[in-house]
Amino acid sequence: MSEIWNKVYKSDSTFFGQEPSNFALLCFNHMTVNNVRKILDLGTGHGRDSIFFVSNGIEVEALDYYAIAVEILGKVAKEKRLPQLFDVTQP
Repeated sequence: MSEIWNKVYKSDSTFFGQEPSNFALLCFNHMTVNNVRKILDLGTGHGRDSIFFVSNGIEVEALDYYAIAVEILGKVAKEKRLPQLFDVTQP
C-alpha cells in the first residue's frame, strides 16, 4: 500500500485539491466557538487542511505515515512562511 501512496504523492502534489475539506471547514467553525488553539492532524497527506488551520491562527502538529507527503507539506509551509506548523512522520 505504501508504494501506491508514495507514487500518488510524488506524481500529484494536489491530488486531494488545494482547498480545505468540508470537514475541516465544519471543524474550524466549532474550533472558533470553543476557542481551540492547537490541533493534531493525523494522516495529513499534503496538508491542505493543516495549511488552512495554520493560516487561520490554529497551531497544528501534522503527522503522516508517508515521508514524501510530509516533505511536500513542509515545503509548502516554508514557502507560505507558516511557522506554527510542525511536521512529523512515523517510521
